[in-house]
Amino acid sequence: MLFYLFFLINFAFANTDDYQIINIYVDLSEVYAPDGSQGTSTQLNVLVAHYAQLHTSIEHNMHRYTAPSNWNGEVNVYDWTNIQFMPGFNHCNYSEALKCGVQNNHWTLKTAVSVGNKYTVITQKIYDGEGRIISHGTKTAWGKIRWKPQWKLTKIKEQGPFGAGAKEIFEMWPPVMEELPPLVKPSHIYQTHFGAYSVDKRACKVKECKD
Repeated sequence: MLFYLFFLINFAFANTDDYQIINIYVDLSEVYAPDGSQGTSTQLNVLVAHYAQLHTSIEHNMHRYTAPSNWNGEVNVYDWTNIQFMPGFNHCNYSEALKCGVQNNHWTLKTAVSVGNKYTVITQKIYDGEGRIISHGTKTAWGKIRWKPQWKLTKIKEQGPFGAGAKEIFEMWPPVMEELPPLVKPSHIYQTHFGAYSVDKRACKVKECKD
């Protein structure tokens, strides 16, 4: 009986030692305007945090790295609204999210958007608990060119010997080119997130990845 109990305890600890918990903090986005000014966007932050919850691609990569064995672990995602509830959380100024990620030993997802007049570039990077970049994703949102036709139809009323009449004069000029600024859509954020969650093998910490 004692031997059986000892076996169960060893088995439990073996699984605990080989169980990876991945905690990801979604940092507030950094938006760079064409004039060089910098800020953030509430709408963008909400969208990034939403897609960050879709972490099956991380688990898929982990299983791929541990094949033919299975990856044992879990992925938890936190943002600025609930990071204080992360197990093992130590108070930190999350305006320096990467520094806090190293202090609290979690991954950090950072998003940067460079807004241009003709195109906008969305970049996401994931840093591990040691501050190393383990994956990244990039997507470009292009502006559009629209050709606006130019024409004028003039109606002229005339009074002739046989009564009133009218004639039309149609004039047309070359179209005018209009440049529409790039618009960042949810699909751009999703595609960037998909690339960022394609983490490399260094992200895997279980025994099968170290062998």
